[in-house]
Amino acid sequence: MNDTVTVGTPRSEEEIDQLLAEHSRTYVRTADQSAHWLDRQIPENIRVVRRGDVVCGGLVLLPMGQWFGGRLVPMTGIGGVGIDPDDRATGLASALMRSTVQELNDKGVALSALYPATQPVYRRVGYELAGSFVSYSIPVNTIDVRDRELDIELFDPVDLAVIQRLYAERARASNGWIDGAPDKMWERMFDERGSAGVHTYLVGGKDRPQGYVIFSQSSADSDGWKHNIEVRDIVALTPAAARRLLTFFADHRSFANNVTWAGPVADPLLFHIREQDWKVGWAYNWMLRITDVERALSERGYPSGLEAELHLKVTDDILPSNDGSFVLTVSGGKGEATRGGTGSVAIDVRGLAPLYSGFLGAEELASTGYVNGTPEDMAVATAIFGGPAPSLTTFF
Repeated sequence: MNDTVTVGTPRSEEEIDQLLAEHSRTYVRTADQSAHWLDRQIPENIRVVRRGDVVCGGLVLLPMGQWFGGRLVPMTGIGGVGIDPDDRATGLASALMRSTVQELNDKGVALSALYPATQPVYRRVGYELAGSFVSYSIPVNTIDVRDRELDIELFDPVDLAVIQRLYAERARASNGWIDGAPDKMWERMFDERGSAGVHTYLVGGKDRPQGYVIFSQSSADSDGWKHNIEVRDIVALTPAAARRLLTFFADHRSFANNVTWAGPVADPLLFHIREQDWKVGWAYNWMLRITDVERALSERGYPSGLEAELHLKVTDDILPSNDGSFVLTVSGGKGEATRGGTGSVAIDVRGLAPLYSGFLGAEELASTGYVNGTPEDMAVATAIFGGPAPSLTTFF
């Protein structure tokens, strides 16, 4: 019996069928649902893990970018990770992820992010918690905003370039938001499968748009006429746009019960609502992996008024090219990382992820055992990577 473990792209339609069967068992999906998931993927981005000639699991690479410090850093998301139930706890998931992380490093990809169903397997290959996904819900009839200064109109047909431009402007002011450019991500945003329709409204007019909302509606009771508004994406670049969108939701109160959306931990939309009538429906932390330390440090944005130098000694037990000392010089909102320096701040690559994203300051991170240095150096590290709390508003 051949027990050799290999990882790579599918070699045949038979291997694709094996992956789909595994995906259905892992995610409890019908064959049609799994096929639809796979149809949205780019074939060359699919990876499978085999024992001998049998596909036992796989994942999908999602090349994109992630915003940090006002700059877009190359990032590859990891989605659809699964190992057949009878092959779990055999090391196949670790082999799949180790191969993937090495591949991304070889390609010079700066970062990798994922939503973990379980954390240990990802920690073993260098990922760590680095940001949050938060889902909010509020009864429509408690929204007390009534501001119709701006126009809001159905955006049909949707001009995707306008939506992407507004999204990018909002994402630039955040940490952790993904690049909205990949066509597959936007295809999913507008996918009407399983819904009564997807609706897009533009705020401020086509000449000077200031925001938008993309949403679907779902039945909220057995009578079928009450519904919930399920926001898929929302952007408000100005206070007037935020108030107009909240007014738009309030105007649904005759037929809608609740509106739900995903936003940052401190969502500016909430500041326009008088009382704390909202609830956090679901909160989950995503994980980040620094797959190319030098590139990740050099391509991130930094506080524009800060002039600083940080000497890092990075330990990476998976990727030898990341292991060593680096000097990060920050000036004019940009950073440059070079090899060398004193290594006065010692940090495991796992700890570098939440420091890099701004999820934890260096002083907080010290309690995890991932980092140590003098109080002065730790304060510099915190200042360099500070900014908005990292968040994601999209699942992948």
